[in-house]
Amino acid sequence: MLEKLFSLGYSKTFAERYYALWGERALAIAEAMEKPLPRCFRVNTLRIEVPKLTKLLNKKGFQFKRVPWAREGFCLTREPFSITSTSEYLSGLLYIQEASSMYPPVALDPKPGETVADMAAAPGGKTSYLAQLMENEGIIYAFDVGEERLKETRLNLSRLGVTNTVLIHRSSLYIDELGVEFDKILLDAPCTGSGTIHKNPERKANRTMDDVKFCQNLQMKLLEKGLSVLRKGGVLVYSTCSLEPEENEFVIQWVLDTFDVELLPLRHGEPALTNPLGIELSEEIAKARRFYPDRHGTSGFFVAKIKKL
Repeated sequence: MLEKLFSLGYSKTFAERYYALWGERALAIAEAMEKPLPRCFRVNTLRIEVPKLTKLLNKKGFQFKRVPWAREGFCLTREPFSITSTSEYLSGLLYIQEASSMYPPVALDPKPGETVADMAAAPGGKTSYLAQLMENEGIIYAFDVGEERLKETRLNLSRLGVTNTVLIHRSSLYIDELGVEFDKILLDAPCTGSGTIHKNPERKANRTMDDVKFCQNLQMKLLEKGLSVLRKGGVLVYSTCSLEPEENEFVIQWVLDTFDVELLPLRHGEPALTNPLGIELSEEIAKARRFYPDRHGTSGFFVAKIKKL
């Protein structure tokens, strides 16, 4: 079993970890990550209704199936030519987005008129979905540190007709300096990206446990800042595209132990791990969710919904 993981290019450290986490299933997860994901898209309801766009695409020969957790989301089953060269794409009627990354905005469920933060916004896929769910009403403060990525975000939001978003070229570690209290916050946290091997195969071998620790430390600092500016009764959704418990379950356990919060249940995906690597965690952690390439046809993904009490 470990030999097979080595043959796929995983370092000894991570091959052994994944076997400890999932046993024989680790190979199924690793093999699923060798295959490209289906191309998925989200209908941009700021510009067009879902049935109208699906009809237009069907006429051009595109076929697709619905993403179970996103009523505006679809994954292509037939793409006669690149969907990104269609007039529908170019005029902002749809946005290419991986199925699992549609879930955090759906889980956050922002409403028109609310004050929302996206703490790591570029390139704007989740930000634009938040705006769509808010019907362009209320306000989104979208932070990112990468100047080039923010330019891409600005172009995406403009093409999609998003008008309720303020882009801030700064780390959201400084979010408290705005002096704003938020109803909802999305933290799609910087992470090691070990769930995205299908598009970043080099991560099988070049990541170390130091990288995991570095990300965990940053994730905890960002969560602390986010929770400090969230109103009582407000909700923060935390997500990563990492497989590592240190960046997922252990971080959420720390949040439960440190702050006056509760986890809210999520419907889709598999329950998060409550005994990863032999470490006993709160049963509450099972309310958070994991998505796996072998069962969900997505990247490896983690989502937790936190309510401030």
